[in-house]
Formats: sequence, structure tokens, C-alpha cells
Amino acid sequence: MLVKRVASALVGIPVLIFCVYKGGLYFYMPVILLVLLGLREFNNISNKAGCKSILSLILLGGTVIPLAVAWEVSQLEFIIAAYVLLFFVSFLFRYPHYSPLDLAFSLLGVFYVTIGFSHLLLLRTMNNGFWLILYVFIVVWSTDTGAYFTGMFLGKRKLAPQISPNKTWEGFVGGVLFSILCVYIMVIYVQSLQEIPLLVITPLISVAGQLGDLFESTLKRFAGCKDSGNIIPGHGGILDRFDSMLWAAPLVYYLILF
Repeated sequence: MLVKRVASALVGIPVLIFCVYKGGLYFYMPVILLVLLGLREFNNISNKAGCKSILSLILLGGTVIPLAVAWEVSQLEFIIAAYVLLFFVSFLFRYPHYSPLDLAFSLLGVFYVTIGFSHLLLLRTMNNGFWLILYVFIVVWSTDTGAYFTGMFLGKRKLAPQISPNKTWEGFVGGVLFSILCVYIMVIYVQSLQEIPLLVITPLISVAGQLGDLFESTLKRFAGCKDSGNIIPGHGGILDRFDSMLWAAPLVYYLILF
């Protein structure tokens, strides 16, 4: 498993860096693809949990919302509000084929997956957007790595045994500390980031990423499945790999913005 994870990283990380660096369509289209694949996985989780996702509307939102963000449409709030209203009206005409629980789970999928990934597009539009996106992934990856090895060697106290039995408080703290170390090294070598208090917000981003990981684990446990998919060797599905980022990216964006 570890060998597959490393091999996938060696292939995926250079591709990711290239797409983020190029920006434009080189970045927008892969992000939209990730959104659609993530929504497909969420639909599978939903079905296994006994809920019927309104798949056509989910995929519509997964396309329209990221495109509106990418093109920096000024009336984004109106588009989202109109989309939600369309969802409600569609539900009314399809009841009782779809239940209120189906409606709620469908909207959860749209906003959990689509909004999370869309904040990568928003980050790319900011000053130092390339480095800020790399910062998000460095925090997420270093947190995962630090938590994994700290938990392996020192872990004793269970963090959330009913959600993820292997996670420990020691691993949780180790992930935060290792992410701070990695960001410290990054800031030393990237001078344009020295004016941004990244070291100050890194513990918050690391914690958010770990909570995002636990959130996706609750969805899988609720549905009774181990992985969201199997598209990435050694990692599982898109949601398994990007679950932390879906919480971390929005938090980075708003902390820097405000």
C-alpha cells in the first residue's frame, strides 16, 4: 500500500504543480474534472447509504459553479441562489420519487465537493496564487505524513474511535507540528510569501484538514464503505485524497482575504 501511495505521488505531484503553475484552462479544466469525479463518488456513497442523489442536478452544479468561479462572474451569489431554487423546484415535481433526505444529501454533495474545489480556483486568482495553492497542499500532505508516522510510533490515545479507529491524539498533534516545520522551510525559500503570516495560520489549516479527513470518514462509515473509489492507486478515490483540502482551501482563502 505504501509503495503504491508513493508511486502515485511521484506521478501526480509533478502534474499537479504544472497545472497550477500554468493556470488558465490548464488549471480550470482539471479542477472541474476533479469536481465531477468527486461528485460521482459522493453519489456512490449516497446510494450505499440508502439515499438517492439527484445526479443530473448535482453534475449541473458541479459544472456551472466552478465555471462561474473560474470566469470570475460578478453575480456568483445570484447563480448559486438560482441553482438552489431550481433544486427545490425539481424536488417538488419529483416527489415522492425523491425524499427530503435525498434532497438534503444531494445538496450536501454539491456544496461539500463543489465549493471546496472551487476555492482552489479562487486562490489561484489571488496575489501569489500559485504559491498559495502549493501552500495548501504542503500543509495537507505534511499533516498527513506527520500524523501517520507520529501515530504509528507514539499513538496511544484514540482521537475519534467511532469514526476512524486508527487516528490518535498524538498523531493529530504530530501532524500539526510537522506541517509548521514544512511551511517554515517553504517560507524561507519563497521570499514573496514572507509578507503573509502563513506560519500563524498553519496550525488552523492543519486542524481544518484533519477535520475534513474525519468528515469524509463519517460519510463512508455512514454508508458502510471503506473508500470513496479506487481511481488513485494506493489512495482510493478523489474524495479520499482531497478530503482534507476540501476544508483547508476555503479556510486559507478567507483568512488571507480578511
